Amino acid sequence: MHRLSAQLLRFKTEPFKLLRVAMSSPSSSSGTNQNVSKDPGFFMKTTIKTIGLKFPSVQNISTSELSSWLANPEERAIVILDCRENEEYVISHIDGSIHVGYDKHKALEELIELCETRFQEKQNPTIVCYCSVGYRSSDMAQKLTKFYEKSGQHTRPDIFNLHGSLFKWAQERRPMVDQDNKPTPYVHPYSSTFGKLVDKELRREKL
Repeated sequence: MHRLSAQLLRFKTEPFKLLRVAMSSPSSSSGTNQNVSKDPGFFMKTTIKTIGLKFPSVQNISTSELSSWLANPEERAIVILDCRENEEYVISHIDGSIHVGYDKHKALEELIELCETRFQEKQNPTIVCYCSVGYRSSDMAQKLTKFYEKSGQHTRPDIFNLHGSLFKWAQERRPMVDQDNKPTPYVHPYSSTFGKLVDKELRREKL
């Protein structure tokens, strides 16, 4: 574990490398730690921690807190942005979320206007971004925060990244829907490597 901690600091600016290092680490694949290597939660926590180091200024919200907010919509005006690609979104997403993409995401001005329309002067305006595990959504949350700060044209809402994003949400068996708005437990794995962050029976690349 000491070796893994050193690698965590080394790769704090290259978060995607850490997961591959962790999965090949001798401490996580032999001896008394053999069972740890099969636990998606172990690698999930490691990856989430690394993303936090990459985006220290981004606020995070837990899956349980978002679930509570969604259950009490009168308390907070929430806009949820799905920052994944379309092939991921169609497999599953949080009900009511807006697909904005990442590699070719909508212009920030367009996103702000979209959010402002949804808020309609309701109390506690809030933007929650999510992706598969939190890197892309943290980046989006950071971009939106900086845009609000520089523009000075709008009252900035609370902006959060969903801690652990959709992988953690799915791993906890929280509700999701597919492109036909039907309930589904599945989540797109993003890649063969990152898919290991969730249980095998939850991974699905095609409908």
